Amino acid sequence: MTLPRLELADLARAGHVTRWHSVRTSRDQTLAEHLFMVTRIASHLAGDMFGPDIDAAALLRIMEYASLHDAPELLMGDLPSPLKRHIEAISGADNPVREIERQIAPWLEDMREDIRRRNPEHLAVIKLADLIDAILLIDHEGIGPHARAVCNGLLEIFDRKIDEAQALYPAYRWDMAASLLETLRQDTAVGQIAFERA
Repeated sequence: MTLPRLELADLARAGHVTRWHSVRTSRDQTLAEHLFMVTRIASHLAGDMFGPDIDAAALLRIMEYASLHDAPELLMGDLPSPLKRHIEAISGADNPVREIERQIAPWLEDMREDIRRRNPEHLAVIKLADLIDAILLIDHEGIGPHARAVCNGLLEIFDRKIDEAQALYPAYRWDMAASLLETLRQDTAVGQIAFERA
C-alpha cells in the first residue's frame, strides 16, 4: 500500500497539530511553533559555530530542512521517543514508522541525504537546535516530576550529542550550543524579552 504524500495544504495545518502529549505542560506547543523555533535556533547556531565556513546556500539548506524536519507529525502526531525506540528494537530494518515517513514525505529524506552528503555536520546543528527547543519548552512549561525527569533526560541527550559532534567534527565550536541553551534558559526564566529590558 502506498500512502499519499504530504503537500503544502497539509503543511498549512502545522498550527493545529500539538506536540508533547505524553508530558504535562502548562500550554500546548504546536508543530508550527516547534518548526519555527528549530529553524531560528539552527540558523543562529550555524552562524556561531561555522562562521565564515558557511555560505548562504548551505545556511538556506539548514533552515529549509529545519523548517520541515518533523513534517510527518502532521499525519503521525508527535510519537514519544521511547515508543520510537521500542518500535525500532522490535522491527529492526523494517521499521514501519520510518517507512511511513519515507512514503508521506520522500522529499524530506532527499533533503536529509543531500545535507548528509555535502555537510553532515549541519545535521548535528539541526539536531542540537531541535533539542534546545524541546528543553526550553519542557523546562519552562512542564508541570510535575515527570516533566522534570523528561527535561533531565533531554539535557543528557543534548550533552551526548555535543560530545558526538565534537568527536566527529572537531574543527567547529560545539560549545556554542551549550552556551546558547544556557543563555536562552536564563533569559526566558527572567520572564522579560530583551526589548523589555532596554
